[in-house]
Amino acid sequence: MSKILVIGCGNVGSVGLHKMAQFRDVFSEIHVVGRTPAKCETVRLSVLKRFKTNLHIHIGDVGKGDFFLKLLREVKPKLVVNWGSPYDNLVVMDACLEYGVNYIDTACYEHPDKYGFSYKLQLAKNEAYKKKNLLAILGCGFDPGVSNIFSAYARDYLFDKIETIDILDCNGGSKDEKIKFAPNFDPEINLRELILPIKFWEKGKWQKRMKLIDDDAPFFEFNFPEAGKFTPYLMYHEELETIPTHIKSLKRISFWMTFSKNYLTYLRVLYNVGLTRIDPIDFNGEKIVPVKFLKAILPKGEDFNSGYKGKTNIGNIIVGTKGGKRKIVYIYNVCDHAEAFKETGGNAIGYTTAIPTVTCAKLVLEGKWSGIGVKNTEDESLDSKIFLNEMSKTGLTWKVKILKNLPSALKKNY
Repeated sequence: MSKILVIGCGNVGSVGLHKMAQFRDVFSEIHVVGRTPAKCETVRLSVLKRFKTNLHIHIGDVGKGDFFLKLLREVKPKLVVNWGSPYDNLVVMDACLEYGVNYIDTACYEHPDKYGFSYKLQLAKNEAYKKKNLLAILGCGFDPGVSNIFSAYARDYLFDKIETIDILDCNGGSKDEKIKFAPNFDPEINLRELILPIKFWEKGKWQKRMKLIDDDAPFFEFNFPEAGKFTPYLMYHEELETIPTHIKSLKRISFWMTFSKNYLTYLRVLYNVGLTRIDPIDFNGEKIVPVKFLKAILPKGEDFNSGYKGKTNIGNIIVGTKGGKRKIVYIYNVCDHAEAFKETGGNAIGYTTAIPTVTCAKLVLEGKWSGIGVKNTEDESLDSKIFLNEMSKTGLTWKVKILKNLPSALKKNY
């Protein structure tokens, strides 16, 4: 029985709060802080109606001043779960450190005025967290998060040595036809990510290529189990930054995500006309940030979740050796948009991000994942098998498939 403080009740936070309410033996008292009263109240009423659990709502901006530190002293939680903006990660972690409470988030820090993201500044707090006997687990969504744990599970239980990891993220869902273009999570964060240069890790160093929006960006066709045939494109993603430090034998790791040609056309146009810019511009005497304006006018989850059909498939294709023999394993999860909406009012994107965080929170509160310092989910001190078994009970199952051959596209030299 534990009191928990949650930041954010957007697509991911809403799903996660609905799921936490199903485990009242673990999350006995749930506090939520958000910036938008109407959004918080909508989630509170939905959780109350579905699961007879009342959320305690707090309104404010956790990234400004000492608001969050004061809130921690008022609420006195046993754990903080951050489903809010990654812009606020450092401020929130510092407040947790000063107050003295464990911390979990789903995405690594990025500066609002600079493109790109990195765990560097969060991981730099490792010694400070150790000195206070506190635990911070970073990036515990699906990718990053479960993709890291799939890698750790392969390292610890399936292989003697891992050579390559290719992470494939497929959203095989389709929205209502009236929704012409809509990112599946926070549009601002999503679009900033998609226009970055492509990077992957190979032979001990970073390989940099063109951008996803370039016409010659690498892609291939792949038939995703249960989801269907889609086109994944090579891109840079958070987990590539940390997995190589925990799997020493690794020769290459890359990340691929599916996009339709139509989606990429919209993305190119928005980029070319300047609507993905993050620098303020003058408009009628006011300073506005183009990508924030775009975020305000794009459809939100509540506009398309109810009509979202199809499935996601996210997993790792891993090559290595076991007992001196070459082995290729595909570890993946499949999630259904319609089923996610039926249970929580969210979509499969939010569901696959939130359920791993809830799983992690349960394990930390129950003492099954423990330790001190700042860690990513593939850390050797965190048992991947315990996590994956618990995640299946919490709402996301996973499968292991032995492949005869590596897809030809993953053998190419990019």
